Amino acid sequence: MVEPNLLFDNIKQSFLDSNDNIVKMTSMEEEQNHAVDLLLRKCPGEERKTVEQFFSYFTREVYNKGDVLWKQGSKSDCAKLLVSGDLLATLENEAGTTETISIGSMIGESGLVENCNRNSTVNVLEDSILYSLSRDSWEDMKDNDAQCAHLMYAIVVRYLTLRVQHCSNRIFETRCLPI
Repeated sequence: MVEPNLLFDNIKQSFLDSNDNIVKMTSMEEEQNHAVDLLLRKCPGEERKTVEQFFSYFTREVYNKGDVLWKQGSKSDCAKLLVSGDLLATLENEAGTTETISIGSMIGESGLVENCNRNSTVNVLEDSILYSLSRDSWEDMKDNDAQCAHLMYAIVVRYLTLRVQHCSNRIFETRCLPI
């Protein structure tokens, strides 16, 4: 169940429109439309209606600065879409390897689909709003809504492609293999 009063807490409720102008979200409907718009960017060529159906499996979550979303090595039980705020992913087994997570990013998607452990620790740098796809919702989607499950698989493939390209670029630039 969504608590409508959470929308008007102290979280930065804004995003950039197509002309890079800051737009303040003033209602839950605007926030959810923005979340669907962010997902549409992850699903090029898909109809809005299909992406809205996909989004219906997600639940809203609010996190505060300093919270830890998950620890590296923990069991993956959800994927999350960052709608507002700032997050930081850290690889604990490497010396200071961090990556900021930008609004519109989906995190934890590969671990959810593969049912494996988390690859990084994710900390909240600024009060944040995320929409989460739980393990139960993912299983329900796979069993009952193949079209939406296909979207999730497509998102995972796109992210894996970007990660492989990033690694390949690092190898090319440094002329050495990553450890």
